[in-house]
Amino acid sequence: MSYDVVLRGGRVVDPANGVDGLRDVGISDGLIEAIADHIDAADAGRVIDVSGRTVIPGIVDTHVHVGGFGGRVRSVGHRMSAETGVTTVLDMGSSLATLRDGMATEGAGMNVASLLSSVVAFGEKSDPDEAEITSAIERELAEGAFGLKLLGGHIPLTPDATARAIEVANRLGVYVAYHIGTTESSSNLRGLRELPALLGESGRVQVAHVAAYCRGMIEPPLHEVEEALSILAGLRGRVVSESYLSTQNGVGNATSGRCDGDEVADQVTRNCLSMRGYDPTRVAMRQAIVDGYCGVFVARAGRVALVNGEEALQSWEAAGTDIGVSFPVTPAESALALMVARHDDGEFIVDALSTDGGGIPRNWMVERGLALVRLGALSLDDYVRKASLNPARMLGLASKGQIGVGADADITVLDLDRGVATMSLVRGRPIMIDGEVVADGGTLLVTEAGVQAASRSGLDHEVVDPTDAAMYQSRGAD
Repeated sequence: MSYDVVLRGGRVVDPANGVDGLRDVGISDGLIEAIADHIDAADAGRVIDVSGRTVIPGIVDTHVHVGGFGGRVRSVGHRMSAETGVTTVLDMGSSLATLRDGMATEGAGMNVASLLSSVVAFGEKSDPDEAEITSAIERELAEGAFGLKLLGGHIPLTPDATARAIEVANRLGVYVAYHIGTTESSSNLRGLRELPALLGESGRVQVAHVAAYCRGMIEPPLHEVEEALSILAGLRGRVVSESYLSTQNGVGNATSGRCDGDEVADQVTRNCLSMRGYDPTRVAMRQAIVDGYCGVFVARAGRVALVNGEEALQSWEAAGTDIGVSFPVTPAESALALMVARHDDGEFIVDALSTDGGGIPRNWMVERGLALVRLGALSLDDYVRKASLNPARMLGLASKGQIGVGADADITVLDLDRGVATMSLVRGRPIMIDGEVVADGGTLLVTEAGVQAASRSGLDHEVVDPTDAAMYQSRGAD
């Protein structure tokens, strides 16, 4: 047989290679072997009929929480992501041990890269020095981390320490992402205004979930969007970014309902309460839950669900207030405006669509992304760029985000009429069929420093050079 698998009769949409039309796709040894008008069934070990469907490069979500936060297991996030058609994820801040355990027990066949969270690295210390930052990054790279995430919106570092951490990560050539906010600002437009000074002349970073900084806390939401886009455009070539289409915020147990005495502890939660006139107190937090403004994340039937009302109140109280919460604080108009904004040359200012999902119930890469296509806000080609090609480039995954000959056979199959993914494959192996996960484990994406740890874990792994990431590709022009 010439091919292990042939996908027959689908509309292939692949912006990287300028393809949009009916094609057969031949796969051998996990790679794309051929794209042709017709491939003879006799040449295939298996033929999968995808006629009436749209075949795109595997979806890459550059902001998820599939592992754990602060040691809390959220491994169900692997399946919650994979069942929606995602093939590759960037986990934003797990314990590496939790992530590996989750992949081994609840993995769904996806490619997974993981960033060390600053709160895991430094606890609640706000001003780690260069030696502490370097040691933490090198230690976690050796355990299989892909880079560092600064959790500024929840447990911020000082401006100096934030700039220092970005500089150290850049010097080490590792991936670094930043949830905007320092001890001198917050997770809003003011925090984003700090970014140019924090980066200096040459700093590079992924700006996480841009819509989270355009909620109308400083100015009207669309005014905030306009300024945010201006800041990002001014840092083009050094900053990559992603944003989601959810009105709900909340990162599992990071956006926490925890109260220390009579005061709400988490800064993002305090901000959300103040947006609707609630005081940042235990009494006001309880009232926000009773009023239905604050929802609570609970485990239910092997998934994580967002609940409101009496169930939310009981869950919050039963957890001693230390439980993940969520607020409907992201204006839809902000999320939409950020998703469609472009530079003068037509490239998107916010590079990628993301979910901030995984173990959080908002895995809407396909559902809401294709809704924008139906509305005419994005073309189908645009959607594939935002959901696959651009995020693959962000992470430096040249063999993903495309369906060219020799590329990884990571593919998502879409039903445009229903606005869902009906199948996804990683290296030619189906991992999801009709919304059901049919694979386990996964491939851990690590740097060269993490190879030994990945080998010891027994997980499949692939070595990626973070300096291939888009944020580093313009260094020669500096």
